Amino acid sequence: MNTKEYQSIVCEKLREIFLAENIKNEWDAAKDSQDSLTRGMYCPRLDIAVGPFNINGRVEANKRQIEEARSRHQDLIGRIVHTSERHHYDVQDISSGLNKNPRCLLAIEIEASGSRKHMLGDIANASILGSIGIVVPLTTGKLNAFIKIMKYIKFATKVKKLESSFNNVVIIGHDRFLEVLARSR
Repeated sequence: MNTKEYQSIVCEKLREIFLAENIKNEWDAAKDSQDSLTRGMYCPRLDIAVGPFNINGRVEANKRQIEEARSRHQDLIGRIVHTSERHHYDVQDISSGLNKNPRCLLAIEIEASGSRKHMLGDIANASILGSIGIVVPLTTGKLNAFIKIMKYIKFATKVKKLESSFNNVVIIGHDRFLEVLARSR
């Protein structure tokens, strides 16, 4: 299965769980933006974004809506986190690393063929944009590479090279992610 096919399947499963208007495929983080994130700077595109969205000047109200959605869907999010590969890169408690000013509830990146630099960008974008970032590698090789990158990030944080360690990001295999979504209808 290629990336676009997988992405389409995930979007459909997410639409069964969340409000359809809260699922954005190939979401440009600055599109329809009414705040300071504009096309005048780098504006990432997520493979899938799950709202509510924080794209206008009502930041506190938007953050409350995202928090409420996270609370409503805590069982699903808990299963994603529990099923993820986080034990390989030492993330015990994702709630302590949640993004304090997310652009959306879930920022999902799906990866099959990018370089390690591109993969690091996937992790950064998922962390920066989502309350929770989810990275879904489509191959075992990519899964192992993401785990190594997360170990590197944890090491760099531990030795004080980084302030942020992307603690709100989980790496989950593509089959596991679909299984979790299928059990959540």
